[in-house]
Amino acid sequence: MTNPQNNSNLAPWKWALIGAGSTLVLGLAGFGLYNLLNPQTSSTSTSTSTSTSVANATPENSVAKQLIGQWEIKISGNSFSLIFTQEGKLFMLETPTSATELKYQINVTPQPKNLDLLVGTKIIARTIFDFTADGQLRLELDNIGESRPTSFGSNVKTFQKISEQTTLPANVRVVNPEDQQRKVRQSEAKQYVSSMNKAQQAFYAEYATFSATLQKLGIGIKSETENYSYSVVLSNDKRFAQSMALAKIDGLKNYTGIVFLTKTSDGQYTSTQSRLCESTQPSKELPGTPTATNSPDIQCPSGYSDVLK
Repeated sequence: MTNPQNNSNLAPWKWALIGAGSTLVLGLAGFGLYNLLNPQTSSTSTSTSTSTSVANATPENSVAKQLIGQWEIKISGNSFSLIFTQEGKLFMLETPTSATELKYQINVTPQPKNLDLLVGTKIIARTIFDFTADGQLRLELDNIGESRPTSFGSNVKTFQKISEQTTLPANVRVVNPEDQQRKVRQSEAKQYVSSMNKAQQAFYAEYATFSATLQKLGIGIKSETENYSYSVVLSNDKRFAQSMALAKIDGLKNYTGIVFLTKTSDGQYTSTQSRLCESTQPSKELPGTPTATNSPDIQCPSGYSDVLK
């Protein structure tokens, strides 16, 4: 059985001209938010000693005040907008109805000025910016990530300020990267536990018993990843095998898989069924024992519910 892959070598944050008509959109390696949100992209925390959060901007900070508002660039007739707010939020409007929410902080002392983009308290990209003589925003978006560019490249992007307003239109759907990050991490656990369930069923079909260890399942899943720890336990009567994904990070839900024996028409326990369960709340506590009912079925543990396939 193939080991589910956990992509841990992802390219840093970058922008690209992609799509029909070379529309400027937020591009990540492999496209989408996964690479931005992968925790190994950057592990450097916010530096409060060298950066000034715009959340603390004062009227005297003319650069911070000048940055706040909505900026727009047009490529081949298509628009892409950035909205910097007084509270330190940055909204990226890739379409008229969809925006990605990040945080930002600036340091106006260096030249060029520094701009950091954050998810939660983690800096995920470092870049530079300045203003032109006519008030346009120059922003370096090529080859940015953990290392900050030292100068503007030939492909520097120039944004025009179109509004002082920082509120989003009512019809815009906001994508929160922290929520996306949790979903990405939890998808690992769901995929792994589902694979463990299938491997237990295959193991039983071959050996007429369940495997008591993760290693004997032979699917190459490690017992520890950055997000979860994985283990297998058997019931005392060997009627079911329980696979567990225990969260190692706050805010993540736990998962448990159950492969259990069911009676055939002649009353023999020779076939198996499985279920995948998710904790109703984020937790770092091991799941309880599955609940046996009067029927041949076995239910999710208390505090867990079935994951809909």
